[in-house]
Amino acid sequence: MSRLPERIENFNRAFNLYKQAHSAYIADKENQLMQLAMVQGFEIVFELGWKCLKDYLASKNIEEYTPRDVIKAAFRANILPTAQIWIDMAKDRNASSHGYNEKKVEEIIGKIGSVYYEELTRFHFWLGEVNE
Repeated sequence: MSRLPERIENFNRAFNLYKQAHSAYIADKENQLMQLAMVQGFEIVFELGWKCLKDYLASKNIEEYTPRDVIKAAFRANILPTAQIWIDMAKDRNASSHGYNEKKVEEIIGKIGSVYYEELTRFHFWLGEVNE
């Protein structure tokens, strides 16, 4: 039995919190608490996102296990318009949670608040179509 519906439900809940944190961040980009909330929201949404992709691919008899392999397979299956954004998200997710370099964190926060937010919003809509 597929875990995809449960994962999509979890993704949607987490995405809504990320969306709220993003809105608060946009309203006050200097507020470190809002930055932290948005980064944490992104980390959770990314993890759930690649796992949704993994489960979706499995439902199509494509078995991959690592985030990078899942992302590449989703790109080959025309699910993701570009794999590079997702690969960058994976790298930045690891960098944001495993080390602290203020300049790098500021750069990552910028991407989480723009490029990654746009991509995860697109993915959120795609999941809505898949889940119908």
